[in-house]
Amino acid sequence: MNDPLAFPGNTPISFDSGQATLRGLLTLPAQFAGLVVLAHAGPQPEARDDALAVVLQHAGVGTLTLDLLTPAEERFADIHHNVSLLARRLLDGLSLLKQRMLLGELPTLPIGLCASGDGSPVALRAAAVRDHDIFAVVCRGGLIDLAGMLYLRSLASPLLVLVAADDERVAASNRRALGELRCDKELKLLPASGEQPDAVADFACVARETAHWFVRHLTARAATARAGNAT
Repeated sequence: MNDPLAFPGNTPISFDSGQATLRGLLTLPAQFAGLVVLAHAGPQPEARDDALAVVLQHAGVGTLTLDLLTPAEERFADIHHNVSLLARRLLDGLSLLKQRMLLGELPTLPIGLCASGDGSPVALRAAAVRDHDIFAVVCRGGLIDLAGMLYLRSLASPLLVLVAADDERVAASNRRALGELRCDKELKLLPASGEQPDAVADFACVARETAHWFVRHLTARAATARAGNAT
């Protein structure tokens, strides 16, 4: 992540995490009150994450869409479920963002994490580890208990879990997991996915709930920080 940042605009980024070189796209609107990392593992959710990033940018939130797998790794099914490995990679990405903020190359603003499916426990674990830096998390589907009980119980960031109304197994599992959390948390049921899980109406609901959660928590945190700096 050594290229000059386009502000406002898009900056392709790459960084090494262990033996892997990971890539993403940092997009900063003209004015933003927070930064959300949309993490995914492989190409499947990429189009939806790109569309969700645009919604967040229009709401005044900068975004980093980040693929936690290299192209060569995407064909191996097991690595998609390796929460420990993917969480370490996400944490390395967060460290780079914080470094840019400390160097003054990015405004020091609250960070949020967003992930879906297999990425949900990854985002939760990373947020629990970086509890002083992450101020909101949104998980779409996936089983958050796979993050591990220690991380569930230590999570401080406000957490929104979105689950399709017809996915009773995932909804029940996540409700049980939420019972272990002490932070501000909420589970919302989305319209039943039916035969077209990527339908426009379904995405609109996901985008609305996600943007509202991040704007609510990140902008409130940014306002608190500004007030503290003014005193």
